[in-house]
Amino acid sequence: MLTVKEIIMATKAERPAKPTLPSDGNTQKDPEQWVTGQEPMTGAQKSYLKTLSEEAGVEPDESLTKGEASEQISELKDKQHVVDHRADGSTSNTEKDPADWATGDEPMTGAQKSYLKTLSDEAGAGFDETLTKGEASKKIEELRQNNPRTN
Repeated sequence: MLTVKEIIMATKAERPAKPTLPSDGNTQKDPEQWVTGQEPMTGAQKSYLKTLSEEAGVEPDESLTKGEASEQISELKDKQHVVDHRADGSTSNTEKDPADWATGDEPMTGAQKSYLKTLSDEAGAGFDETLTKGEASKKIEELRQNNPRTN
């Protein structure tokens, strides 16, 4: 089984150079030019890379930098486009159960907190600031289903 680094190295050689985009403030920088590109990958990158690697049937490399992880994520997404089946033959789930999230037991994100507060206020329900990412996701889904504005 190929490692993520082996895939990166092989595809870098095959990939044409990215075109330079006009400087309109909305360009995508090559990860090799990132100021923080040599730092360890983020938790979000690690989790997403793990999911994509499992679906592609490759072993994820946990030692990647932010830049390398970004390139690998792009490469796996380009190869798969839309994943129909996981490597184990099961149908791919584009929405993973929060109980299966690698970071599901971490505190909820700022975005989750803000959205959950809004939904809770609209529903007249209590708001619990101590929820994890996974718990917040489930609560948001529950409140969305019962909210006429979001249903």
